[in-house]
Amino acid sequence: MLKKNKISKLFFYSGISVLTMLLFFSCSKNTGSSSDDGDHIPVDVNDVTYPVITIDKPLSNQVFVSGDTIKIQGLVTDNSLYRGNIKIINDVNGLALLDQDYEIHGLPSYNFSRLYKTAVTTTSNYTVSVEFEDHGLNVTTKTVKVKVNP
Repeated sequence: MLKKNKISKLFFYSGISVLTMLLFFSCSKNTGSSSDDGDHIPVDVNDVTYPVITIDKPLSNQVFVSGDTIKIQGLVTDNSLYRGNIKIINDVNGLALLDQDYEIHGLPSYNFSRLYKTAVTTTSNYTVSVEFEDHGLNVTTKTVKVKVNP
């Protein structure tokens, strides 16, 4: 009888440990769409404030030469930031040359910075896109056009 009781306790505490670990790790992961609210900070239906994005670099219509590095730098502010994305899109074919996701739960501001080294054989036009979402599912997107010469 004593052996069965010890085994029952062992299974009970093992189950609690596994459940605790699953809850801990699932809190920090969210790979779903922007309508998911499974993260540890729930959707705030009262939040009607959109994130404010300032792109300091690159400048609009800035011209680069193949081999230059495009620095994407700026600031996003909001009452409760959730996640964001920075992309560089080739305007001719729509391909994403850079696609960087961020998860920044609950911060009121975030300084973003990303580098991309250019390599072209013909003049290319790119769109730099910065998008951030808050916990009210409010999304703001800002874009900057740049050119890269061979």
